[in-house]
Amino acid sequence: MIRTFASLLLVASLLLPGCKEEKPPVVLTPAENELLRTKADEKIGIIVKENLPSLFAGLVVFRSNAFMSQSYMLDQANISVLNMFGDTAILLLNSRDVPFMLKEESVKKIFYLCRQGALVRLDPAFEMDIMRRFGQGKENEPIDFFIRFREPPGDKEDMLLEAAGLTVQARTGLVWVVSGPLRNLPRLLESDRIIYYESASKVRTK
Repeated sequence: MIRTFASLLLVASLLLPGCKEEKPPVVLTPAENELLRTKADEKIGIIVKENLPSLFAGLVVFRSNAFMSQSYMLDQANISVLNMFGDTAILLLNSRDVPFMLKEESVKKIFYLCRQGALVRLDPAFEMDIMRRFGQGKENEPIDFFIRFREPPGDKEDMLLEAAGLTVQARTGLVWVVSGPLRNLPRLLESDRIIYYESASKVRTK
């Protein structure tokens, strides 16, 4: 009897993940679609249209100083601020927050940055540089930066960087110098193979 009950529990644990209720796709108005097209990147569009529930770090560029002009609005909307620099803020968002943010006149652009936990891999100085460059509209200009791998890198890491649109400039053990536009950084941040990112002036080789 006990063995039968245990078997039933095992079957249920295997079946339940596949039985989760999926949220229906969101139907947007033409105006909302236009805002999504002009003010958000492709990944944000997917998150909104597929109604994905997970929290993520979004990089939002405002038309004025984020701290001076937007703190009250974000607090009233119950949106967590993870960092701010100049006209740019990194916010903790979900699919429900995006349409509200897009309708704000003060919002210029919203970019997907990474999953909630991946921000800890960014060196603070590099994170500030990311916000500064996005705020200046320089997200498509290539820059050099350092990445540190969890394990000795090889062919898989080369393919990862190529898929993310980045090129390798130098290799020193676990630390590589890579080059590319910061717009491509979110693709790289999806991988757990890389444990830290630093600006070109702050590499640690030990």
